[in-house]
Amino acid sequence: MLDDQFGFRPSSSTTCALTSLLHHVTVMLERCFYVRCLLIDFNKAFDLVSHPILLSKLNELDLPDHAINWIISYLASLTQVVKCNGSISLAASINTSIVQRSGIGPVLYAIMESDLHTISLMYMLIKYADDTNLLVPLTSVLLRNSVMSNYGLTRIEWLSIF
Repeated sequence: MLDDQFGFRPSSSTTCALTSLLHHVTVMLERCFYVRCLLIDFNKAFDLVSHPILLSKLNELDLPDHAINWIISYLASLTQVVKCNGSISLAASINTSIVQRSGIGPVLYAIMESDLHTISLMYMLIKYADDTNLLVPLTSVLLRNSVMSNYGLTRIEWLSIF
């Protein structure tokens, strides 16, 4: 599940992600004329995680019921307040967002984006936390336009879950 994710893992780092990126670009350039690299930084990615979608993805994993129930309890307990001109609002439940700096938040985000895959086995995704790099090897300009158009549609469909 986390084969292409270099963030949130104790044995991984930005150096590992960059090394993988350079390796795959080099291998692709040995076979192709050039490589397109699309760098995506999901702005406010942790703030846009939908709890119902995340829970449906968790249910697809082979996790014990008590672990899923614990995560549901954790997500259900998230609240927010607003302070304006010295006044504090009542606490309101949050059904979108996970805490980035919590112990479980990064793992939940990685699960949320684990189904983001390329549309071709020739392409490569390299993820580090909420940053994603798409490598697309190309041999002609005509193919380039077709590939990037197809990728754009797929990306928009995946992003619509946020």
